[in-house]
Amino acid sequence: MILQYAIDTLPLEEGIAIAEKVREYVDIIELGERMISKYSLSAVTKMKEVFPEKKILADIKIMDAGYSESKRAFEAGADIVTACILATEGTCRGLIQAAKEMGKESWLDFIAIPAEKYVDYVDYINELAPDYVCAHLGSDIYEKEGGADARARMFEKIGELKFNSKLVLSGGIVVADIPAILKVNPHHVNVGGSIEKAADPASVAKAFKEA
Repeated sequence: MILQYAIDTLPLEEGIAIAEKVREYVDIIELGERMISKYSLSAVTKMKEVFPEKKILADIKIMDAGYSESKRAFEAGADIVTACILATEGTCRGLIQAAKEMGKESWLDFIAIPAEKYVDYVDYINELAPDYVCAHLGSDIYEKEGGADARARMFEKIGELKFNSKLVLSGGIVVADIPAILKVNPHHVNVGGSIEKAADPASVAKAFKEA
């Protein structure tokens, strides 16, 4: 499957070092909002310089000024930029417009929306037509509701829906989730902690890539 490696809480150089270890298995490298908050969009520029053959995703979760904010990230080297589905329609459309103008890709994220509510947004997202839509179990919900159960519920609910955009699964995903992920059949998965916390990050990345 297509694999995205998310770097969020690590120092930039440590994230680069792990990305080097999993380079042959990873298709997209994400810089999370905490990473960008700490290092600014210069982290995006740096990552694109080190990994020019990879798509670089700036997970800035835009909630306002979708056009101008995403354009800044694209200009810094991002290939994909994210906004929250809970942002205004104008914000989401601004991101999508900027991506199209610059030959890049847009991503709308379900973070902070309960899995049971995904169905309410299907027609809206299909009308907006971003490049990607992401079912995302945020860290606060993950800690509150328990990881495995919350992921199972997310997989179940998103698997019932049909999006025209490329579907991504994200949020505490581990190797044991692979059978459930394959049933959903997403475009790709986003994996962070289970790669960077592993004794052998490459073996974890390989397991996802070859699934």
